[in-house]
Amino acid sequence: MQKHTVVAIVIFLLLVIAGVIYKVMQPSIQKQQTYATSDARGMKGEIKIALDSWIGYFPIQSPVFKKLMRDEGYRVVILDDEADYPGRMADLKSGEIDLAVCTVDAYLVNGAAEGFPGTIITVIDESKGGDAIVAWKNKIDSIDKLKNTQNFKIAFTPDSPSHHLLKSVGVHFGIAELLNSSGNWKIETSGAKEAYRKFMSKEVEVAVIWEPYVTKALSNSGVVKLLGTEDVEKLIVDILLVSRNYASKNPELVELVVKNYYQTMKIYTEQPELLQNDIIAHTKLNEAQVQSMLQGVKWLDLFENARWFGLDAQRAYYQEELLASIESTVKILIENRDFQNDPLPNQDPFTIIDSSFLEKVYVSGVFGTEQGSYENSLERKFPLLKDSQWETLRFVGSLKFRNVTFLSGTFDLDFSGQEQLDASIEILKHYPNFRIVVKGHTGTRGDPEANKALSQERANSAKEYFVQTYNMDLNRIRAIGAGGSEPLKKMDGESNRSYNDRLKRVEVYIVSP
Repeated sequence: MQKHTVVAIVIFLLLVIAGVIYKVMQPSIQKQQTYATSDARGMKGEIKIALDSWIGYFPIQSPVFKKLMRDEGYRVVILDDEADYPGRMADLKSGEIDLAVCTVDAYLVNGAAEGFPGTIITVIDESKGGDAIVAWKNKIDSIDKLKNTQNFKIAFTPDSPSHHLLKSVGVHFGIAELLNSSGNWKIETSGAKEAYRKFMSKEVEVAVIWEPYVTKALSNSGVVKLLGTEDVEKLIVDILLVSRNYASKNPELVELVVKNYYQTMKIYTEQPELLQNDIIAHTKLNEAQVQSMLQGVKWLDLFENARWFGLDAQRAYYQEELLASIESTVKILIENRDFQNDPLPNQDPFTIIDSSFLEKVYVSGVFGTEQGSYENSLERKFPLLKDSQWETLRFVGSLKFRNVTFLSGTFDLDFSGQEQLDASIEILKHYPNFRIVVKGHTGTRGDPEANKALSQERANSAKEYFVQTYNMDLNRIRAIGAGGSEPLKKMDGESNRSYNDRLKRVEVYIVSP
């Protein structure tokens, strides 16, 4: 081959390589030039946060938060993945994103597959009315009807916060069919709009939806709300996660994010009209729609977060609420068969919590030294009701059946009976707005009047245990003795002895106006 031919080939190859390099580098070069020739030249970097359209996440993507971060030299990049939680966790692990928001249950379910790539640095909010279970009242008028009705169907969006509400109901109220993951009751939808459509067309008897579809459904007189998140606590809790790797490399920046997030919340709390206007501009919804959305969320401020993380001065008097929320969620997921065992590293919830960033902001005093008052939800006060008023309350549902036992021939609780009532208390912590009915039952043998008296005494014992042990308000609880007048259905093949033992029970109901 002649020398000039070789030279030509070399030159050609060099030109091709140069062209490829330019093609690859050109966007980066252009980006650098753009920054170098504008006010963006002073930016130190960017922070990538993954979220979805839930209204509770608005503050961290708001103009106020972005400006606060920009003033410190950082650009906030928001990535809306439309609630792709598995993808969000994978991106958090790979470093595609730096921070992510989700619910506690969503992190447990989806974070486990990625080795829990982030730690919780802030509790954002609780759903307070944003999600609800609605039903056609001529088919299903209470949660307990789901225990006894055959061939019902429920429309819901898998892995959504509303789905977790449904899981919680199945576990807390002992609805076996809801714990059957392959049951014919499941009608999975791609969102609340589709679930609402199937419900209104009566393809299903029940739907688990969120606003604005809850309000739309309830505008029909034939629809009843079985349960809404405005009446539950620590079930649907939104959290802010930071990548473990990112936090270890950029601790000061993570602290800045936390500080500016709470500065944003302070600004919006002091200027609610600014919050509303910013949301209107962001969502393109009207004022009434935005106000309705805002009623469904309860944001937690810095001082409430200090309590949830166990950082404030009252921490010696109660369990950290974030810890309690994680532990109760793990129990629900295990009973719902999402997991066989506790999925957390070493079964320790502290392995997914990092309070250090919140603590630095809290103790700095930059937002003051307010101490939020702590209310134990079990000790909430209720006005006194007459028997006639109790009779008008709506039956919501009976808690999961537990075999509350007594010392033989007496109405005194034995140790096992106390443990069963303790387990009921763990459920009641999530439902602080409801009154409680404790109903005692006996077998059908013997004198009916004596049976009724014994069942009343046993119901009284359970009520007294709640009041004495947990300082519950007497006015909240009604004790009723039914004797043997409400026998359970005998199961196929059940012996008479086993059946009679099962009739002797104490049931705990929740009721509401």
